[in-house]
Amino acid sequence: MQSVQPTFFALGRPDDPRWLAPAGYRLHGDPFLGWRPYRMTSRLAWVAMKSAMRWGAAPAPLPADDSYLECIANLDWRSLGWRQSSAPEPLVYRGTAGPKRKAVVHLIDPVSHACQLIVKVPMTEAAKWAIAHEAQTLLDLQHEGFPAAPRLVAFDRTAGIASQTPVYGSRSGLKCTREVAVLLQSLERPGECLRLREVSSLLEANKGRFDLAADDAALVARAIDEMDDTSELPAMRIHGDFAPWNIKLLNGSAVLVDWEDSQARGLPLHDAYHFVHMARCLFGKRPRPVSQELRFRYAFNLTEAQRRQLELAYLVQMLVREIAPSQTYTAFLLASLRKAMTES
Repeated sequence: MQSVQPTFFALGRPDDPRWLAPAGYRLHGDPFLGWRPYRMTSRLAWVAMKSAMRWGAAPAPLPADDSYLECIANLDWRSLGWRQSSAPEPLVYRGTAGPKRKAVVHLIDPVSHACQLIVKVPMTEAAKWAIAHEAQTLLDLQHEGFPAAPRLVAFDRTAGIASQTPVYGSRSGLKCTREVAVLLQSLERPGECLRLREVSSLLEANKGRFDLAADDAALVARAIDEMDDTSELPAMRIHGDFAPWNIKLLNGSAVLVDWEDSQARGLPLHDAYHFVHMARCLFGKRPRPVSQELRFRYAFNLTEAQRRQLELAYLVQMLVREIAPSQTYTAFLLASLRKAMTES
């Protein structure tokens, strides 16, 4: 069914808007109203834009010949799980530009003004793989009875489009609260163990496949050599982008969204280190190792040496797997690794 007119308007910067609304859309208490950029300048601009819309200012129209947006407007929402009698109002969030960029479509009930369904639509070929990977992960989590994740509703493998239940709640802050610590602990795989040396051997075997400058490659090689711990460590399910914007807090508990970079089995503290390093990078803190200050209650009684080696493992894995989300973070990871090796 064709749910809306294939014309969208930009909410925010017209040159690269993050939110898009269909023609005729009226402002309500919808998901984007609670969206808050982390940088103060962006937050102020966002508040000003919402205030202007409440006073009747018209948003900027997007090109009528935008075939991608026309594709979104003409998706068959019912095949993706829409069950309301009236057609939805699709409110579109366009992800950060990059190889795996996607559109996250919030299907809003025009009567209750509540979000009933989240639909992920790929904007690149790599995004199709990422959405498919998340869809399978959500199925696995549901089968395992893991409660802190959305539920997969439908998946179109050919188009790479998936729908899932919405997750309500406020976003996490930049500090590791009790809710965040409990969430990290819940990712442990009961009864499963992993040795750091297993991971470092795999990284050693594959390091030549990745395009690193000579000095950086030598740095990575030295770090891998130091990952020599052979004791059994608790195996974890790795979220892969365990960051405040992917953590929703509600009624004293936390839920994780966006499982596209997840791994079924990995080392402890990987997500914890990601949480800390990403926040430091986001706010312009100086790159440095953080293993000595990692004193979360989910640290599994690890020794200081093990925590340090696990931090090296996190930094190297993010570099050689080429999953760092930006060049800025890649440079931050390299600087952090260099500092960690210097302080050894």
